[in-house]
Amino acid sequence: MSRRELQRSQVSPKRRSAGFSLWAITTNLTFFGLLLITALRVAPSYFEYLTVKDIVMRAVVEQSVSSETVPQLRNRLATLLETNQVRGVEINDIAIYPERGVIVVDARYETRFPLFWILDGVMQFDDLVIEAAPVGHS
Repeated sequence: MSRRELQRSQVSPKRRSAGFSLWAITTNLTFFGLLLITALRVAPSYFEYLTVKDIVMRAVVEQSVSSETVPQLRNRLATLLETNQVRGVEINDIAIYPERGVIVVDARYETRFPLFWILDGVMQFDDLVIEAAPVGHS
């Protein structure tokens, strides 16, 4: 065997440690799998929150609430929630009340969802308090 063939047959320490090992690949795949599962569990709750926020903004800000009473606004919100098929938030979970001359719509809520085995995730949506236009005297 010549010297060149002997050198080629021996693997240097640098070449032996180059690249990913089986353990590194398995660990990375497990991590990205758990990340994907978490994202798939969180996404529906977050998209429902965006829908609720849009409904409340549309019902309170975009339309004139000054001539509406609290029961009329509650009925319009209930119709919008039903039309958009929101299942996590009901109209009874939304507080609508007059305060200091304005109508306040408090739609804050939290949602719980299963993550893994016995672990649950909790998302709190605390930015859904909106003050409408001044209350009408009808």
